[in-house]
Amino acid sequence: MTDRRTLELAIGEIYRARDADDIDALMNWIDPACSFRIVGSGRLGPMTQKVVDPVSLRATLTALMQTWDLTAVGNTCLCIDGDTVFVHRAGTVRFIPTDTRFDTEFVDKFTFRDGRVTELTEFVDTLSVAEAAGLVTPELALTVSAAGAANIHA
Repeated sequence: MTDRRTLELAIGEIYRARDADDIDALMNWIDPACSFRIVGSGRLGPMTQKVVDPVSLRATLTALMQTWDLTAVGNTCLCIDGDTVFVHRAGTVRFIPTDTRFDTEFVDKFTFRDGRVTELTEFVDTLSVAEAAGLVTPELALTVSAAGAANIHA
């Protein structure tokens, strides 16, 4: 098991590489057997498909860095359990192609082995992502949200 301070430093370096769009520095933290996925419906397309090989992972992370600016997002809390780190993040995300910005919160789950990430799972607000990417209109999102709220039972 990796000590807490080492994991905290690794998380800091990973996010600095992400913010700098430095795919090589980011990949230095990634184990060749690493899996990555964004939790969400398959209707959001390939971004929610699990990636398990180094070539595809590099391409996926590069595409995310070219599409989503997270430099105005910061860590609010780290929860470490053994070699697993949960990072709660909050701030303003920018969808680069249209310069669309929205405030959000999300959680990244990292699993480490021998100082490298073997699993990365992101839990994001998929509705806001879909809106920013133009996959759903804000009006449709509002209708869906209202319909969902009407079906909540106490």
